[in-house]
Amino acid sequence: MSGQRDKGIVDSAQNAVRQATGTLRGEQLWHSPDSDVYHNNPNCQTGNSIEAENVRQGTGNKRLCRECERLSSAGGPVGNLTGL
Repeated sequence: MSGQRDKGIVDSAQNAVRQATGTLRGEQLWHSPDSDVYHNNPNCQTGNSIEAENVRQGTGNKRLCRECERLSSAGGPVGNLTGL
């Protein structure tokens, strides 16, 4: 009986990670309940740093992350990534 319960827990965790991964690939909008912003750009370091179990789909009625806003308007990562 314990094996079935453990399998259910693992399956649930895998589904959560799968959903979070899809969200972070830019397939959707995502946010964390602990933040006051939502994310829409897969290159956003702030959005990508949200722990998988804390990723929620949608905007959560929050404002767009400024990093996502800059990335989206620039069409890619912001700044000089080479450090030169």
